[in-house]
Amino acid sequence: MPIVPVESILTLEERDRRWKNIRDEMKRRDLACLVVWGSQGYWTGLAANIRYLANILDEGYLVFPLEGEPTLFTFEIGLPSPWLKDHRAGQPRYSAAVAKRLRELCLERARIGIVGLSGYLGEMGFPYATYMALVNAFPSAKFEDTTDILEKARLVKSAAEIRCFELGCEVGLRGMQAIALTARPGVKDYEVKAALMDTVYRNGCEPGFMLLYVSGKEGVHGGRGGRHRPPDLKALEPGDVILLEFDARYFGYFAQFNQSFAIGQPAEDWSNIFDVSVKSFYSGLKVLKPGITLGELDEAFLTPIREAGYNVRNPAFHGLGLYLEMPMGSYPGQPEYKPDNSFVIKENMVLEFEPHVESRDGKKAIHMGSPVLVTENGGRLLTPGWKPEFIIC
Repeated sequence: MPIVPVESILTLEERDRRWKNIRDEMKRRDLACLVVWGSQGYWTGLAANIRYLANILDEGYLVFPLEGEPTLFTFEIGLPSPWLKDHRAGQPRYSAAVAKRLRELCLERARIGIVGLSGYLGEMGFPYATYMALVNAFPSAKFEDTTDILEKARLVKSAAEIRCFELGCEVGLRGMQAIALTARPGVKDYEVKAALMDTVYRNGCEPGFMLLYVSGKEGVHGGRGGRHRPPDLKALEPGDVILLEFDARYFGYFAQFNQSFAIGQPAEDWSNIFDVSVKSFYSGLKVLKPGITLGELDEAFLTPIREAGYNVRNPAFHGLGLYLEMPMGSYPGQPEYKPDNSFVIKENMVLEFEPHVESRDGKKAIHMGSPVLVTENGGRLLTPGWKPEFIIC
């Protein structure tokens, strides 16, 4: 497919829309400035807030004043920034660079919001050393956690953001087709991964995407087992199943897929698990609409799984954007996570549907999923031509 230039989708008009929405909320809270932190950890997901405002994938800090030009501090000076004019070096003492800019803006006594202190990834967030250095440098300023401003703004997607998803979904489908053509008895796991990665890169997606993969006669998720053994030297055998989770990321937007492949006809127990996964997927899709709560949607996914007597370990759905977002269904594999069942689903949110159905003995599981757009009429699959199916190689 032709490579689409970023400026044709993420335009200056899209930048201005985002900046206005954020600044309107800053005015409402009487905030003079935000200091936004970002990192390329968590498959670059920790850079989401900076990327949303600056349209650049990098690590560092963004000083985002209520009025005037934002300033981005990264590893070195002079890097291209399509939405910004003021891009400075901050490494290795970001706190000193940020403090200098805050003084230039005369914000020594201002209310300053810190973005990256809370949320689902909050404890992986804004560095303590930088935060304390800023607090000590400005004893008369008031610092407060404003992570929710960015996280709430990013939930409902614009037409430009939805287009990024559509492009990523098109590439993701091509990647799965490449796997179907590659995977067969005797082929090494790394060759299957290479076919996927080659397709994704050649069609305009970004490097560094999430890729969870495991194969064999048993398995419960691509992220379990596949990362804890030597590099993919195993050859596929008849009867193997591949469990795959990956994202085809176009301009940062996570078009995520959960897909299962079988080398030859899958065993009966695998097929039974798959059938329940499909039933769960369509049960969620049937009830999805603006106004439904997280708890109601979660129950629609989980009911067919429970009725069939299977287990659940991973969430059946979660939000998608510049990383994995809220809302997210119940997550037995993470007991510390407590879903907000009152969360209301809104139009133009994008969700990853990925019901995870696990056998009673915990040795086999299917996770099947694709991005879904919430429309006024229900849910729309963002990948034309994709459906939840066991792909036979």
